[in-house]
Amino acid sequence: MTDGDATLVGLARAGDKEAFASLFTRHLPLMRGVCRRFLGPDDGLEDVIQEAALQALLGLDSLRDPAQVGPWLSGIALNVARRSRRRQAEYAWSWDALIGGGLVREPIADQPGPAELVEASVLAETVRRAVAALPVGQRAAILLVYLSGLTYRETANVLGIDPGAVKTRLHKGRRSLQHRLRDLWMEQVMTTSVEQQMIEMRVEDVRRRTVEGEACRSVVVLREVSGDRWLPIWVGNWEADAIAMLHEKLKVPRPLTHAFTAGLLRAGGVRVTEVRIHRLAEETFYAQVVLQGALGEQVVDARPSDCIALALELSAPIYVATDVLTAVESAPVQGPDWLPEAIGAAQIVDEIVARWPREPKPVR
Repeated sequence: MTDGDATLVGLARAGDKEAFASLFTRHLPLMRGVCRRFLGPDDGLEDVIQEAALQALLGLDSLRDPAQVGPWLSGIALNVARRSRRRQAEYAWSWDALIGGGLVREPIADQPGPAELVEASVLAETVRRAVAALPVGQRAAILLVYLSGLTYRETANVLGIDPGAVKTRLHKGRRSLQHRLRDLWMEQVMTTSVEQQMIEMRVEDVRRRTVEGEACRSVVVLREVSGDRWLPIWVGNWEADAIAMLHEKLKVPRPLTHAFTAGLLRAGGVRVTEVRIHRLAEETFYAQVVLQGALGEQVVDARPSDCIALALELSAPIYVATDVLTAVESAPVQGPDWLPEAIGAAQIVDEIVARWPREPKPVR
């Protein structure tokens, strides 16, 4: 079998796809067994195997000993499984809290649409072709470090080179990919960095619905200061509570996170000149805080919910890009009575106060 493996590796390197398929099929049970013990049978195992097959096909030239192709394939699959497990752990930690602001559409789609799937497929194929066109050494380093998740030292051991040589190959590979994907990169930059007209808005209300006695995600509703446009943003319930308390001017016994942040900025002589909700991408809003201090103007990325709370705390203006407002014109916002079955900021604050101890009594 070892001689057979070496022969198949040679044929696959020469471009024989059937040889690679035979090679992969021969060692598939071992790959499945390794990944199944790590992931479980129903935890994305097939996706891991497919990604491992792609990495193995692109990185076949990096295999030093064709006789060890079985362990090599299993190692690739195991690294893919580890990355998959890490991604699942990240997603399990309050995705709403990490985003802090999403576009309101009814109903909320759980799966990407056909257009998004086609776009993602085209983008992935473009990147794969660019990686496959790299010189053998650079391609192997890129795949092992950035796709398989190996460290520089582990990559050096696999390729039989020094760690310093791995860094050199990665540097050259990145430069080459930047050149090959320049048009794609420029397209992304042009769509996100063009100066946009900003519209000043204010917090009109915080709305929250309940379903079968359980609170759903809350919505912060912004209204144009000198117009009739509205912008609803899904936020986490904790963030909504903070914004509702600020909106209703509720004084709390101890400072919350946004008040603490504002205090630090004041102590450092930094002023918040404005906050911006400047971009909408894949149903998620992106925001910025504009600071003015000893180092001049600085722009810091943040979640919309954090930006809005900070703006209310410091009485800073809130601006929304016209492109964002245009993109959400179809959202079902009809004014302050939107979501009539939901409670508003005042009732949210009343419920918060009702849960607090009687002493000390908060002041409205």
